[in-house]
Amino acid sequence: MSPLLYYALPALSSYVMLSIFFLRRPRLLHTPWVSAFCPRLGAHRGGSGERLENTMEAMENAMAQKADLLELDCQLTRDGVVVVSHDKNLYRQSGVNRDVGSLDFEELPLYKEELEVYFSPGHFAHGSDRHMVRLEDVFRRFPWTPMSLEVKEQNEELIRKIAGLVRHYERDEITIWASEKSSVMKKCKAANPEMPTAFTISRGFWVLLLYYLGLLPFISIPERFLISFLPTIINRTYFPFSCSGLNQLAAVVSKCGGSSWSRCKQVAEAANPGRGVGGDGAHQERPPLAGQATPADRNPARPGEALGSLCSPWAAPRVGPLPPAPAMVRISKPKTFQAYLDDCHRRYSCAHCRAHLANHDDLISKSFQGSQGRAYLFNSVVNVGCGPAEERVLLTGLHAVADIHCENCKTTLGWKYEQAFESSQKYKEGKYIIELNHMIKDNGWD
Repeated sequence: MSPLLYYALPALSSYVMLSIFFLRRPRLLHTPWVSAFCPRLGAHRGGSGERLENTMEAMENAMAQKADLLELDCQLTRDGVVVVSHDKNLYRQSGVNRDVGSLDFEELPLYKEELEVYFSPGHFAHGSDRHMVRLEDVFRRFPWTPMSLEVKEQNEELIRKIAGLVRHYERDEITIWASEKSSVMKKCKAANPEMPTAFTISRGFWVLLLYYLGLLPFISIPERFLISFLPTIINRTYFPFSCSGLNQLAAVVSKCGGSSWSRCKQVAEAANPGRGVGGDGAHQERPPLAGQATPADRNPARPGEALGSLCSPWAAPRVGPLPPAPAMVRISKPKTFQAYLDDCHRRYSCAHCRAHLANHDDLISKSFQGSQGRAYLFNSVVNVGCGPAEERVLLTGLHAVADIHCENCKTTLGWKYEQAFESSQKYKEGKYIIELNHMIKDNGWD
């Protein structure tokens, strides 16, 4: 055996064994992070398979279908308004052969009465709402809904305006930068580095290469989300081979790549130190509650679209009647509560009865997780009652917690930390967790 092989073979063998070992145990090298939200059902183009894409009607329908995330594309009009539109040119959507950037917002044409579903040729979506919407209006209508905003071109003004809107509506932790191009993503991250990012195409292939080279366990990955399409859906439009057999083969290869991505994702989730999406991952906790919905339970009619953190196109129209979208309710006269918070401060109120709950100044952290999604930690709250304390083993250790409820409508809102048994968690004692599903923003946010 030559001297080169004498040293090279043991070194290569050691590298392979170490790579496999850490690939299976990535947390030995990296501090794990936990997402502030975990989307299971994504509404592609705002729910384009069942209503006209990117309209407010489509998004409200998507929320009625229990979607966890809205996937949207952004364009900029001539007068500087950020609108939700997949195409730069309006011909496919409206029949008007003009670019979005060549028209003012008030001049934008209506959508066609029916649009072919992009990932399901021969199927058409219909809807009564044909108006293009501003991104700002979407933020106002769905203040707590996670969204993925895709920027397709290097339009610095568009990127800057999106970043500004996200900051203004305090959506940094639940709004994802998305783009196919790494050059565009670089500008997006510079405009608002607090927003989580999705993988670009080149970064996705790069991570796959690192995985097959055995280097992935040793690399820190800044991206938080992988947004991909199901191979069976892509096969309908994206594989251009004339032979159907080649298209099916390409779909199988893509599916195998997706399986590799699933493994890469598990490693990547543990290979991102520091802040997770929306805050310190060590703060995220989820008390075990009976009756918690599984991904399939969230939408029994669509079990195939419960996809973890993948964003699935809504490719096929639903058969049968649709449930009504939630209506917007304006309450002009408040009820009588036990306590009122000062009108000069931004505050949070109960989403069910509008009872005042907490001032924004008492907010400590946005990086917690409740039994029904994201939750906030407050220093003090009002108009809540506490149940009996009980010991629960949470992600950060053993705690004594008591469920809290709204004194006005009796809805369970979250819990109070009565005692923390770990010294590093003592700061939580006497603090309150309220889930976002049970809160609304009130007074002075605009």
